[in-house]
Amino acid sequence: MKLFTNTYSFICPFCFERISLYDVKFRCANAPTHCPPEVDDVYSRFHGVSSKIMPRVIFPSAPKGYLGKAKTLRPSRKINCSNCGFPTTNRICPYCHNNLPYTIGGFKDLIFAIIGAKETGKSHYMSVLISEIENRVGTSFNCTLQAVDDQTMHRYRESFYNPVFRKHETIQPTRSARADFSVRTPLVYSMRFIKKGLFNSNKIKNVTTISFFDTAGEDLDSEDTMSTENRYIYNSSGIIILLDPLQLPVIREKLFKGTPLPQENTEIDDIITRTANLIRKAKELKPNDFIDIPIAVAFSKMDAVYTLIEPSSQVMQPNRHNGSFDVRDFEDINTEMEAHVHEWAGGHLIQQLKGNFKDYAFFGLTALGCNPHGTQKIPKLRPNRVEDPFLWLLTKHALY
Repeated sequence: MKLFTNTYSFICPFCFERISLYDVKFRCANAPTHCPPEVDDVYSRFHGVSSKIMPRVIFPSAPKGYLGKAKTLRPSRKINCSNCGFPTTNRICPYCHNNLPYTIGGFKDLIFAIIGAKETGKSHYMSVLISEIENRVGTSFNCTLQAVDDQTMHRYRESFYNPVFRKHETIQPTRSARADFSVRTPLVYSMRFIKKGLFNSNKIKNVTTISFFDTAGEDLDSEDTMSTENRYIYNSSGIIILLDPLQLPVIREKLFKGTPLPQENTEIDDIITRTANLIRKAKELKPNDFIDIPIAVAFSKMDAVYTLIEPSSQVMQPNRHNGSFDVRDFEDINTEMEAHVHEWAGGHLIQQLKGNFKDYAFFGLTALGCNPHGTQKIPKLRPNRVEDPFLWLLTKHALY
């Protein structure tokens, strides 16, 4: 399999404008004492702040003459500051002036959207998913997941990893993107698949840049909000939609009396309808066109409904994806979960998916392995099948 090179256009993971690599700007990397910073109005407007002082923005000079134009056959990855002459590789988006991941333009870029109603466990899912990819999946599939910048490392550690894995506490609900800019900012990772070469030498088989987004449930309550705050959904390479079985009336009636239950929030059908409408309008699809973004429909918190499932159920067992995607395991889970969806949510949800999305599949998982509703403490972390939707999306892009 070949590396994804010569990708000269991409979508900015912050403002979602499509950009040519020839149009990127740079930011000076010299110390402020040697190259005085300036007010960056573009960056300030995007972040909703006033007069943010940042290192100087550098505009690549236009090529001169035949030889100058010949040099632009490959976009510049390094230039010298026009003010101090110091070399820099810090590329920024020309539209929002956010720092671009260093991997942009070198490999295939994927945007994965994790969406769902309020209290479906999206933040817990992202916290455990990234940890599982870094550890268990990495070992099994001989791959690495590496944050591309300090912002991703710090945000994941402070907002996702520390609460769950160190403090053993639940994560506070995600705030609306309109109230908290950080929600709009993705966690951006580089994923490398390593293959044993001749004489036991390792070589990189494939590389991709993956941006993860965590959406506040209330940001899915209207199409207007989704179209302004969640533009990444219709620019995504794959969608993982989390559904909470504990919010379904059928499930709530069957569970033992006294089972801690979350508040009933946005209807499942409404989220799928709004998501499909948003993508159709943005991509200007015809009524008879299918949406070509694969969508993984995953029921979270399956540990809370194990008493309603047959003990022999495949969804209660660990997956069989050991070094490669086990198609038989996937098909077993997809069939079983589709039957549960029909029983718990009715046939309308399935028909919505069939009528809108070209490729969809059903999954069942638990990020925490317990139901801490009503308390902030996680007694014992027991994730199961968290990586299944993610691995399925990777197969859609032929990455291993």
